[in-house]
Amino acid sequence: MKRFAVALIATSILMTAAGVGFAKDLSTVGIEEAFIDAVGTCGPSSNVAGSLGKTTDPQVKIELRDALITEAADDAAGVAGANQAHSDCTKKDLSARGYSETDMAALPYCVKHDWPDPFTSLGTCVKSHSRLEGAMKK
Repeated sequence: MKRFAVALIATSILMTAAGVGFAKDLSTVGIEEAFIDAVGTCGPSSNVAGSLGKTTDPQVKIELRDALITEAADDAAGVAGANQAHSDCTKKDLSARGYSETDMAALPYCVKHDWPDPFTSLGTCVKSHSRLEGAMKK
Protein backbone atom coordinates (compact mmCIF):
# COMPACT_ATOMS: atom_id res chain seq x y z
CA MET A 1 0.00 0.00 0.00
CA LYS A 2 2.90 2.36 0.76
CA ARG A 3 4.41 1.76 -2.66
CA PHE A 4 1.10 2.56 -4.31
CA ALA A 5 0.76 5.80 -2.31
CA VAL A 6 4.33 6.86 -3.11
CA ALA A 7 3.80 6.09 -6.82
CA LEU A 8 0.56 8.06 -6.81
CA ILE A 9 2.18 11.08 -5.15
CA ALA A 10 5.20 10.93 -7.48
CA THR A 11 2.92 10.76 -10.52
CA SER A 12 0.86 13.72 -9.37
CA ILE A 13 4.02 15.78 -8.75
CA LEU A 14 5.31 14.87 -12.21
CA MET A 15 2.00 15.81 -13.86
CA THR A 16 1.91 19.14 -12.00
CA ALA A 17 5.47 19.96 -13.06
CA ALA A 18 4.62 19.15 -16.69
CA GLY A 19 1.56 21.39 -16.53
CA VAL A 20 3.60 24.30 -15.19
CA GLY A 21 6.19 23.74 -17.92
CA PHE A 22 3.55 24.14 -20.63
CA ALA A 23 1.80 27.15 -19.08
CA LYS A 24 0.11 29.50 -21.51
CA ASP A 25 2.24 32.42 -22.61
CA LEU A 26 -0.03 35.41 -23.19
CA SER A 27 2.72 37.97 -23.53
CA THR A 28 2.79 39.94 -26.77
CA VAL A 29 5.42 37.60 -28.23
CA GLY A 30 3.48 34.56 -26.98
CA ILE A 31 0.37 35.78 -28.80
CA GLU A 32 2.31 36.11 -32.05
CA GLU A 33 3.84 32.65 -31.65
CA ALA A 34 0.47 31.09 -30.85
CA PHE A 35 -1.06 32.58 -34.00
CA ILE A 36 1.85 31.41 -36.15
CA ASP A 37 1.63 27.93 -34.62
CA ALA A 38 -2.14 27.79 -35.19
CA VAL A 39 -1.68 28.77 -38.84
CA GLY A 40 0.95 26.05 -39.19
CA THR A 41 -1.13 23.43 -37.37
CA CYS A 42 -4.37 24.07 -39.24
CA GLY A 43 -2.77 24.81 -42.59
CA PRO A 44 -4.26 27.01 -45.29
CA SER A 45 -7.93 26.98 -46.09
CA SER A 46 -8.11 28.16 -49.69
CA ASN A 47 -6.68 27.89 -53.16
CA VAL A 48 -4.28 30.72 -52.36
CA ALA A 49 -1.94 28.10 -50.92
CA GLY A 50 -1.87 26.21 -54.23
CA SER A 51 -1.02 29.42 -56.06
CA LEU A 52 1.79 30.11 -53.62
CA GLY A 53 3.67 26.99 -54.72
CA LYS A 54 3.20 27.70 -58.44
CA THR A 55 4.74 31.15 -58.65
CA THR A 56 8.40 32.07 -58.68
CA ASP A 57 7.95 35.84 -58.43
CA PRO A 58 9.08 36.91 -54.92
CA GLN A 59 6.65 39.82 -54.72
CA VAL A 60 3.71 37.58 -55.65
CA LYS A 61 4.81 35.08 -53.01
CA ILE A 62 4.86 37.83 -50.38
CA GLU A 63 1.37 38.98 -51.36
CA LEU A 64 0.00 35.42 -51.33
CA ARG A 65 1.58 34.74 -47.94
CA ASP A 66 0.01 37.91 -46.57
CA ALA A 67 -3.36 36.83 -48.01
CA LEU A 68 -3.04 33.46 -46.24
CA ILE A 69 -2.24 35.18 -42.94
CA THR A 70 -5.22 37.53 -43.33
CA GLU A 71 -7.48 34.60 -44.19
CA ALA A 72 -6.32 32.69 -41.10
CA ALA A 73 -7.05 35.71 -38.90
CA ASP A 74 -10.53 36.01 -40.39
CA ASP A 75 -11.12 32.30 -39.78
CA ALA A 76 -9.96 32.62 -36.17
CA ALA A 77 -12.45 35.43 -35.64
CA GLY A 78 -15.21 33.47 -37.38
CA VAL A 79 -16.09 36.25 -39.82
CA ALA A 80 -18.83 35.67 -42.39
CA GLY A 81 -17.68 33.54 -45.30
CA ALA A 82 -14.93 31.82 -43.33
CA ASN A 83 -14.17 28.18 -44.06
CA GLN A 84 -16.00 26.50 -41.14
CA ALA A 85 -13.63 23.54 -40.73
CA HIS A 86 -10.57 25.80 -40.82
CA SER A 87 -12.26 28.30 -38.51
CA ASP A 88 -13.02 25.57 -35.97
CA CYS A 89 -9.46 24.25 -36.12
CA THR A 90 -7.92 27.69 -35.66
CA LYS A 91 -10.29 28.63 -32.82
CA LYS A 92 -9.64 25.34 -31.05
CA ASP A 93 -5.87 25.70 -31.35
CA LEU A 94 -5.83 29.33 -30.23
CA SER A 95 -8.18 28.78 -27.30
CA ALA A 96 -5.99 25.88 -26.16
CA ARG A 97 -3.05 28.29 -26.21
CA GLY A 98 -4.88 30.83 -24.06
CA TYR A 99 -6.53 33.14 -26.58
CA SER A 100 -9.89 34.50 -25.47
CA GLU A 101 -12.85 35.24 -27.76
CA THR A 102 -11.98 38.95 -27.65
CA ASP A 103 -8.37 38.21 -28.62
CA MET A 104 -9.59 36.23 -31.62
CA ALA A 105 -12.02 39.01 -32.55
CA ALA A 106 -9.12 41.48 -32.58
CA LEU A 107 -6.97 39.36 -34.92
CA PRO A 108 -8.45 40.43 -38.30
CA TYR A 109 -8.07 44.12 -37.50
CA CYS A 110 -4.54 43.68 -36.19
CA VAL A 111 -3.35 41.52 -39.09
CA LYS A 112 -4.78 43.90 -41.68
CA HIS A 113 -3.26 46.97 -40.01
CA ASP A 114 0.13 45.53 -39.02
CA TRP A 115 2.14 46.45 -42.10
CA PRO A 116 4.56 46.34 -43.85
CA ASP A 117 5.42 43.09 -42.10
CA PRO A 118 2.47 41.18 -40.60
CA PHE A 119 4.27 40.34 -37.36
CA THR A 120 6.02 43.54 -36.32
CA SER A 121 3.57 44.30 -33.51
CA LEU A 122 0.76 41.76 -33.77
CA GLY A 123 0.85 40.78 -30.11
CA THR A 124 0.78 44.38 -28.90
CA CYS A 125 -2.12 45.19 -31.21
CA VAL A 126 -4.12 42.13 -30.12
CA LYS A 127 -3.61 42.98 -26.45
CA SER A 128 -4.73 46.58 -26.85
CA HIS A 129 -7.49 45.98 -29.42
CA SER A 130 -8.96 43.02 -27.51
CA ARG A 131 -9.65 45.38 -24.62
CA LEU A 132 -11.66 47.52 -27.03
CA GLU A 133 -13.49 44.45 -28.36
CA GLY A 134 -14.37 43.42 -24.80
CA ALA A 135 -15.58 46.90 -23.89
CA MET A 136 -17.75 47.07 -27.02
CA LYS A 137 -19.50 43.80 -26.11
CA LYS A 138 -20.52 45.08 -22.66
